[in-house]
Formats: sequence, C-alpha cells, structure tokens
Amino acid sequence: MSGCIILRENAKYNFNDGIYRTHQFSKEKVYVLHVDEDTIAVFPVLTFPDSTAILTKKRVNYTSMQRKFKDNKMIHTFYKPSFDVDLLTIPLKFRPATFDVPNQLITTFNGAVFGGYRIDAYSLHYNRTPINTYKQTTRHTGYSAGVYAGLGNSIINPWVLKNPNINVEYEGVTLVTGISANVAADKITFGLSFGFDHLLDKYSSEWIYQGKPCVGFTLGLDLY
Repeated sequence: MSGCIILRENAKYNFNDGIYRTHQFSKEKVYVLHVDEDTIAVFPVLTFPDSTAILTKKRVNYTSMQRKFKDNKMIHTFYKPSFDVDLLTIPLKFRPATFDVPNQLITTFNGAVFGGYRIDAYSLHYNRTPINTYKQTTRHTGYSAGVYAGLGNSIINPWVLKNPNINVEYEGVTLVTGISANVAADKITFGLSFGFDHLLDKYSSEWIYQGKPCVGFTLGLDLY
C-alpha cells in the first residue's frame, strides 16, 4: 500500500494530494487534500525553521456542489516546482547561412538528455450549470527550461568544409548541446531549443558549422 501511495504522489502529471504553490513563483504554499471525486480541501502551510505546520482552522473547500465560491473565482490554479529529466530529440533544426551555403532545415538523427527546472500547473475550472451547481474539470500543463547534451549526425562533404580540396563524404558524429524551453502534456514534451553542434573527428576545424548556433524544434519524453 505504501509503495502505491509513493508512486501516486510522485506522478507529476496527476493532481494528487500534497503541497503546492498558489502562484507560479511565490513561496506561499498550501496543502491540497482530495476529499472525494468532486471536492478538494485547501489548507494554508507555514514553514518554520524546525518543521512545517498545516493550518487546519483556515481550511477552504472547493466542490462542484457548492452554490457560491467565497473568493468568486471560477478557476483555481496550483503549482508544483520540480527538477526535470527528459529524453530529448530535435527532429527539425534550422541552421543560418554561413560561408557560401544558404539557410538549411536539418532533419538528421540526434538524441540528448535534458535536465532543468519544471513547474507543473493544475487548473481547476468550475462552470456553472443550469441547476446552479458547478461542473469541475482539471487541466494540467507542465513548463520546463534547462540544458541538454547528446549525440547526432551530419553529412560531411566538400560543400560543408572550409577546404574544398578535402574530398570526403560520410556521416559524421556530432556533439549537440544547448538550452531548451518546453511545454509538457502528460509525459510528452515539445518546445524550442538554441544550441550548438560540434563535429567529433579530425575534420572538426574545417567544418563550417563547428560551434555555430542553430535553432530547433524539440520533442521529448519525461523520465523523472
């Protein structure tokens, strides 16, 4: 039973019982308790040097059966920050023109590990029904920003080498690094990246894209 509870609480894509923030970057915290399918209880939380206290006397209930909300808000959003680890790929990458080669849209293979700061937002929407009650729906969105590093490949030929007299043509292995900002829908993430490619062989100093910036579209899978 305890193992099931731990798994449930660690699933960031579920709105479970636990401590949340009431604003995206504030330190004000509340404890959310799911009383039943349609009702949550929200308790203010105070943090002391030696412990954390939950104020039970200031409990607020939000339920689809109530006639009126005390704060008159139809949307209540709770935020949970965490450290994020994803498997990331960049299926589309834009490289600006350099030397005599025009702008390029690259679709070569690459894979990376992403690590960064993530905030999960859980929004409770209450829509009034004709019988003067509320229909409750929960929407979850995750936002993350951080760094990534991994491996990719790139076609190497005389057109992308500074010295056109080097007559080679092969798929070179590259180190891909950069920063990325992502939006998550459950376990799947997508977003934009700004990064750099580094060829990992003897022609690295001749490669026209060595260390040059590029912009990409990211697609990832949340691991932690």
